[in-house]
Amino acid sequence: MSGLTDRRPLLDGREIPVFGFGCYNSFGEEMTKAVAAAVETGYRYIDSAARYANEDAVGAALRQFAGMREELFVLTKVWVTALDEAEESVKHSMDQLGVEYLDAVLIHWPGTDAARRLRAYEALLKLRDRQLIRTVGVSNFQWNQIEEIQREFGAYPAINELEIQPAYQQTELQDQCGAQGIVRIAYSPIGRGRYQEDPVVRAIGQKYGKTPSQVVLRWHLQRGTVPIPKSSHPERIRENAAVFDFQLEPEEMERMNRLETGVRAGLDPLTFNG
Repeated sequence: MSGLTDRRPLLDGREIPVFGFGCYNSFGEEMTKAVAAAVETGYRYIDSAARYANEDAVGAALRQFAGMREELFVLTKVWVTALDEAEESVKHSMDQLGVEYLDAVLIHWPGTDAARRLRAYEALLKLRDRQLIRTVGVSNFQWNQIEEIQREFGAYPAINELEIQPAYQQTELQDQCGAQGIVRIAYSPIGRGRYQEDPVVRAIGQKYGKTPSQVVLRWHLQRGTVPIPKSSHPERIRENAAVFDFQLEPEEMERMNRLETGVRAGLDPLTFNG
């Protein structure tokens, strides 16, 4: 991996950038400026979601780069309470984002009703057949829920977006996905700043002249996940991307791996229903 524009293959024959920009929890002009700063920095993957309630602001930024549409990877998600209206959700997101197609759409959460999520997934596959979506995937799905999809439709989802950070690595699930070629996207990849004072991360960063966040993001890249850090500040957006000019040693990777606590910061995908 040499930079932000590098891509990795997906199961469906397409490709996804190895690094992305998350769009959670910013709104209006702040969000528009942040997405624009990310694209100007070199980010080519924009990770959005209907639930974020800011896709109009993301779209305002994307319109500034209309001539670069084929270079950009624009992803959105169908919220768990909208599983029965998956097509309507996708079309609304497309309208808000101002795009004629989406590079990927994920089911945001599996919910507890297998029949509903399978119907929603089928609806996304039909939109893919109509070329409104290029890649179909999932988010927060556990392995048994992924296997349901494979049994029902004969293929695994190309993507599983998960909470992954040093303190919560979901290693078994990652390994299961990786063995089948499913790309793992890491949301909340730097734990919303929780590693800024961690002595292990700080010591590694001091060796390379890097911030704790940069160390964690480099750890993700070397673990094979696609991190999607978010910031509203152009200088931090640029800083987060400056992780392709150093490499962690195996012993340093192992020290990072030992930060595992097994405690998630987010919601439980086996019980959450929106």
